[in-house]
Amino acid sequence: MLEHALDVSLSDMNNLDQASREVLWNVSHPANSVVMYSLFFISLIVFFYGVYKRVLIWSRGKSFDSDLTFVDRTQNLINYIYLKKGVNRDKKAGRFHSLILWGFLVLLFTTTMVAIHEYIYPIYSGKFYLAVTILSDFFGVLLLVGLWLAYKRRYLDKPDKLHTSLSDVLMLGLLALMVIQGYLLEGMRISATDDPWALYSPVGLLVSLPYNLLSTRLTELSHFTMWWFHTVTVFSFIALLPYTKFFHIISSTLNIFYSDLNVNNGALNNPGDIEKLMEEAFSSENEDDFVIGTPTIKELSWKQRLDLDACTACGRCQSVCPAYAADKPLSPKWLILDLRDHMLATSNQDEKTKGPIAALDKVDSALINQFTLGSRFNNKDFNLSRASNADVQNSALNVGKDINSNLAGDVLDDKVFWSCTSCKACEEVCPVGISHVDIITDVRRSQALMLGEIPSEAQGSLRAIETRGNPFGPAESRSDWTEGLDVKILENDDEVDVLYWIGCVSAFDKRKQSIARAMVKILNHAGVNWGMLGNRECCTGDPARRLGEENLFQNSAKTNIATINSVKFKKIVANCPHCFHSLKNEYKDVDSAFKHEIIHHTQFLQELIDADKLKIDIKNKEDITYHDPCYLGRYNNIFEEPRETLVQLGRKNVEMKDNKRKGKCCGAGGGHYWFDMKHGERINVQRVEQAVETNTSTIATSCPFCMQMLEDGVKITNNEEKLVVKDMAELVAESLS
Repeated sequence: MLEHALDVSLSDMNNLDQASREVLWNVSHPANSVVMYSLFFISLIVFFYGVYKRVLIWSRGKSFDSDLTFVDRTQNLINYIYLKKGVNRDKKAGRFHSLILWGFLVLLFTTTMVAIHEYIYPIYSGKFYLAVTILSDFFGVLLLVGLWLAYKRRYLDKPDKLHTSLSDVLMLGLLALMVIQGYLLEGMRISATDDPWALYSPVGLLVSLPYNLLSTRLTELSHFTMWWFHTVTVFSFIALLPYTKFFHIISSTLNIFYSDLNVNNGALNNPGDIEKLMEEAFSSENEDDFVIGTPTIKELSWKQRLDLDACTACGRCQSVCPAYAADKPLSPKWLILDLRDHMLATSNQDEKTKGPIAALDKVDSALINQFTLGSRFNNKDFNLSRASNADVQNSALNVGKDINSNLAGDVLDDKVFWSCTSCKACEEVCPVGISHVDIITDVRRSQALMLGEIPSEAQGSLRAIETRGNPFGPAESRSDWTEGLDVKILENDDEVDVLYWIGCVSAFDKRKQSIARAMVKILNHAGVNWGMLGNRECCTGDPARRLGEENLFQNSAKTNIATINSVKFKKIVANCPHCFHSLKNEYKDVDSAFKHEIIHHTQFLQELIDADKLKIDIKNKEDITYHDPCYLGRYNNIFEEPRETLVQLGRKNVEMKDNKRKGKCCGAGGGHYWFDMKHGERINVQRVEQAVETNTSTIATSCPFCMQMLEDGVKITNNEEKLVVKDMAELVAESLS
């Protein structure tokens, strides 16, 4: 057969335009078509109803506001896919995903061409037919290779970030089965018809060899049986798509399309003016319906519901989460999956349907329970399969029981939500644009404002911010650190070029005051016309917002905005990334007219150096390692300025293992500076251990919170004789001639 195919193909090289094959060979009887299309119609009904039900679940969420146009979203979608593909892709997973994706797309293209040829226009012939045939044979093999690599990774390598569900096994198996069935059908057809173009189907030609030993009739019977097996397999695959991980092809694309992907603005979602919302609620007849944040699954916005359904369970978020690495109860992956399963399992609790729709609802519920939720509710060892972290194994309490259950404490262990440091490492690596931190913060808001449940250690700090404008000490002591320094305290209508925003930590903490003193030295050395608000400066409210006390944040912002607007300046320079981020990206939620130029002190220092306003005397050339603060780096895309400054200071920066966008959190974010969960390992210890690996003597940073956490980590790890922690302002001030 092989020699014959070679002889025929070579002799017909001049007749390539005649190449083709019978599309429905051996199954052309009308009865076959009737049954086939009936099954196809049923599979489409199940598929589209499954998609419809998911969209219906999303649409029940609260409103989600965005100013992006359709063009903006389309451009974001293209840019996001392009950027994520190269920057944050797991290379091993990327290889087999690409093989599976392109293999599937080429086979889908081939099937589409066959359908067009049969029912619309005869295009599947000649050189085009031969080209598509070769491609489909080749990419089918690549698809099988990709599936094997996926199987190997899940069942042999077993990385902690992955878990395997029934639907994973089923869909990988169905994909492989469909490809193998296709090759078998191709081989049987080639053998039975003595296909003159068999050489263009190399895999099918090899498969056909054993069938040459059978009679033509037996081969045709085998082909007929396999064809129906293949048909049922394909239609089952189509029907099950909305109930398996493959649904992310739809949900993830939509989620990216509807996401706000401004990498320079990590602002939390804006719940609106809390005081006005409360006044409106208490003056209406629906006072009992007033809700702030997300106490139950019902309060999620439609975009947050889409977030949950877009998750591919790839585990990248878990693998970079500092809380998970420190054995705390939070896994960003399982947070999303647990909430998704709770949403799906309770989606029909408040509705009743009748007639044909009720029957479809039963089918939909059965498929969700079996394939989407089956591993959770039908596997007694499910908790053990979740993760290696024992607390994550047991963090899901009552998923899927009651739609009115509180997410924190009832559905999930409340420590899941309080473990988050809001570093956004999870969002940085998420390939589908999920906003984990917004969901966590919304739950915290409901805990703080609706239930009054905030970690006890943090309550005192929040009360202090509310009563005296800072979490440290008397407001009248805020400027005590300036004693003996040449500073200008601004009064109403005073005018300067630069308004220096100190921040509470640098104003009150003895160690961090050296940052502020260094900035004063630099500003005066450069001859900058600058001033500060003195005791009138108050906490920006960042700790309150991260801890869920949104009303306190908004009141703090209103106070500061009024004070800032009482003086005149060209730009604000802040040395605390948390203050900088709040002023730059979140105060406009409180007052849309607040549009001042706001920069971080690392940006300002580099500006001064570039303008030759600082006379640098290189005194120390020892290697140094730079720690990226989350609120400066991932939140605001400021990575290069501090590194460029280190070069100007004559210091070689030796990067830690995790740096820049992948930089590891110090552990202070998300309000954790103000309370200690005393659970698991300390996150700052892990970061200091990375610094030790660089064999440098100094950790440079540009955040007073990071400085505190890193210095604590140095002490805990007994590295005080090896490492010191310095702020960028201190390093520059020390280098001034």
